[in-house]
Amino acid sequence: MDELNNIWNVDDELNEEQLMNYINGKLTEEEANAFEKKMAGSAFINDGVEGLQQFSSSEKIDLFTRQLNDNLRKKTAARKQKMKRSFKGLSWELMAIIAVIILALIGYAVIQLLNK
Repeated sequence: MDELNNIWNVDDELNEEQLMNYINGKLTEEEANAFEKKMAGSAFINDGVEGLQQFSSSEKIDLFTRQLNDNLRKKTAARKQKMKRSFKGLSWELMAIIAVIILALIGYAVIQLLNK
């Protein structure tokens, strides 16, 4: 389950630490060259780096990442709550329908007994 929550896997072609070190210029020349080769071969990495370079500081990147994660948590929590409510509502509706059907059957049986 822990692996599902971590979108930056070690086996990926890129990890968050490597990306941030590249953006902040903390990679050695050899590591930077290897990273740039990965960038050249992947439009996804290239777009990510270009987007992150538009931020003026790593603090803004961290803030933006936190905001995105909070938004995602709120939306998924709201969706879970909505699903819980719909299931609870469905059970009450189902119980009401069953009660009406039972009352209708009892009423029909009583009417049939009174007509005999």
